[in-house]
Parts: sequence; structure tokens; C-alpha cells
Amino acid sequence: MATRFHIGAKALRGAIAAYAKRFDLLEVTVSIDPASKAKPAPIVPKAATLKQWRKATPPSFEFAVVAGPHLSRVKPSAELERELDAAKQAAAALHARCIVVRTPQEVTPSALARDRLGKLFDRFGSRDVTSVVWEPSGLWEVEDAAVAARKWGVVLCVDAAREPVPAGPVAYVRLRALGETRSFGPSALERIVRSIGERRDAYVVIETDGALEECKRLRTIAQRSRKAGTGGMGRLVRPRGGIVVRDDEQE
Repeated sequence: MATRFHIGAKALRGAIAAYAKRFDLLEVTVSIDPASKAKPAPIVPKAATLKQWRKATPPSFEFAVVAGPHLSRVKPSAELERELDAAKQAAAALHARCIVVRTPQEVTPSALARDRLGKLFDRFGSRDVTSVVWEPSGLWEVEDAAVAARKWGVVLCVDAAREPVPAGPVAYVRLRALGETRSFGPSALERIVRSIGERRDAYVVIETDGALEECKRLRTIAQRSRKAGTGGMGRLVRPRGGIVVRDDEQE
């Protein structure tokens, strides 16, 4: 089976319909509005906006729901509960196949944090179609995080230009513009495609200013690799009516 690539930019610029003509993946952060004076503060984006985005994009376009800051800190609170419910509802409205939890540096590899993370991931429900993606930062080493992710049955997000991509049917990678790296040339993208390898789906977020050109190059490289004999595209299964995540996401 050839890897099915879903490629997006760092953020939405302009209308969603125009963005969807250039990319086929968009991360949507769902959080409590920090600027609101209302108690409790409203969740953004609104459910109506999410439904409009889904209608304005083709069925092949993918959304990834990114957890808000309270949920990402995994510290029990009323705000965490609201953002957790909002993330699930947003994933259902967008038919999203990924929910991303980007934990900040304060979520260390301590026993307490590991316990909280494990319990949080369990709350996303049964594992069938939607992948829960974990993107740690700070003190976590990639090898240690990969072992933990496998234990919890979640997909570990890595920077495929700098870190090994964990085994599994799904890869979620973020190509960051760090240090002297402001763009990714053909040779770098070739290495990234090889690092991702063969799997069911690969979600790639390109955070450089030249994301559109790099998206085109990455598609060309992936298509060339597919023509070399890596197999078919597989069948796209889109979740409807709730959050479901595959049991074998890290097999």
C-alpha cells in the first residue's frame, strides 16, 4: 500500500475554499476564547464556522483538531473539561481523522505527567478511525516519547527532518523552520519521504514561509515514489457520529 499524504501549511490564510485548492490538510485549534469577558468564556472557532468549513472543502480535504492550552497542560480543571468536550465536538463536525495534543514544556516525563497523559488519552474513546496524536516538547526524548506513545496507543508527532518517524500505520510530522532552516529543498524532502516510508497515511504540516512550493515538491516526490511500485492508495474511511480511534495505530 502506498502512503497517502495529507499536506498543510502552518495556519489558514484567506478563505478556506482558496486554501483547499493549494493544500489538503488544516490544523484547527479549539480553545476557550482568552479575550472574552463572559463566564464561562465561549469556545472558538464556533460550531457553525466548523460546519461551514467542512461544507466548503472537498471530501478528500482533511482537518486535524488541535487541543487548546488547558487541555494540552493535562492538569485537571473545569477549563480542561470544556476544551476536551469542544475538541470531540469539533472533530465530529469536521469529520476529522486526527486530534492533536501538543503538550508544553511544563508537561515533563514525570510519573505524575505520564499518569495524567495516559488517563487523558483514554478519554478520547474507542479506537477505530480517528487517530490521537501527541506532540511533546521540553525534556522528552524522542525514544522515550515513542515508547510512551506506543503504550498509550497514540501517534507520536515528530519533526521528520530532524527526528526518526516512529513505526505505525499513521505518521504525523511537523516540518519546522528552526535555526538556519528556512526552507526544505528537494534533497531534504526526499529524505523526509524516505523517513516516513510506507504506511496508510502521513500527515505533514509545513511551517515555512514557502510551504506552498514545498507542498508541491513533496507531492511530486511522493508520486514518483508511488510509481516506483509502492502499491495503491487504500480506502479512505471518514469518521461520522463520534470520536473513534484505531486500536492498532501504533502497531
